[in-house]
Amino acid sequence: MDYLLLFGACVFFALQFVFQKWFEQRAKAGMAVCLWNILVSGGVAVLFLLVKAGMPREINPTAFGIAVLYAASGLFCSIATISAMAAGPVSGIGVWCLAGGMILPFLYGVFFLGEPANVWKWLGMAILTLSLVPAVIRRDRKAKERANLRYVLWCAVIFLTNGFVSIFSKMYQISPAAVGEDAFVLTGSLLRCGAALFLILVSAWTVGRRGEKKPLSAAFYDIGRTGTTGKLFLLLFACAAAYSILNTLGNLLSLRCMNTLDASVQFPLLSATVTVLTALFGALFFREKLGGMTILSLILTVVGAGLIAASAQIGFTL
Repeated sequence: MDYLLLFGACVFFALQFVFQKWFEQRAKAGMAVCLWNILVSGGVAVLFLLVKAGMPREINPTAFGIAVLYAASGLFCSIATISAMAAGPVSGIGVWCLAGGMILPFLYGVFFLGEPANVWKWLGMAILTLSLVPAVIRRDRKAKERANLRYVLWCAVIFLTNGFVSIFSKMYQISPAAVGEDAFVLTGSLLRCGAALFLILVSAWTVGRRGEKKPLSAAFYDIGRTGTTGKLFLLLFACAAAYSILNTLGNLLSLRCMNTLDASVQFPLLSATVTVLTALFGALFFREKLGGMTILSLILTVVGAGLIAASAQIGFTL
């Protein structure tokens, strides 16, 4: 039953990329639209958490400081994800996102927390790192070199920021100032929404100073790529909301599995499965080709994650 719940979490996490891609295909390019997406998706998450846990009343200065870092990392990761989708396939984004969420927390644990690591875990991490290379190699002659470079750079930002999201989550979990996961996640979501709203208003004010009419309407409503109609606005809102709901459901199922599954087994299985499903959904929904480089990247990801999961059963430490 636990593995079935874990697979459900994997499906939800992979589907969230689908809705982000649908959003990117129909919305204008630019930072303001990315912030709009973050505001809507974050707002949906806040409403859910408020209903579930209420306002975070026990937050303390240390926990709040970590929540600020957690929110900032998530903000930049969301911006980078939407931007990368305009430049390349979903499959590569999934590989870099999930690799960052495993490799950087592993290094943080080993070098800053003194966590043990055996040779198999190091080998698994090395293979995961290698999987990043073929994930962004594109042989499409129609793709421009600048677009390829932009895609690689955005994927690198995704790798770093998603890794820091995991590091700050770990930092909070082990902190004596921890007051509850619901309060921490809700505080981070409120901070991210607040930052997105502030930046949108600043952008609208800047546009208004240039003499453009109805800057607030342009910032909060006129976000469609081909002109915003009521139907398109609702569709974009639904995509952002669906992303948030799927992400929340995935986290809930994943947290449920933590009660019975070892983290050393759960997270490698989760990462490998989500990576493979993301590539398959990209091929199914967006007709992205599963070329040789993509398949090689997926194989390396699965092998690397498998070695990390197996390392928990091997006691030889370095």
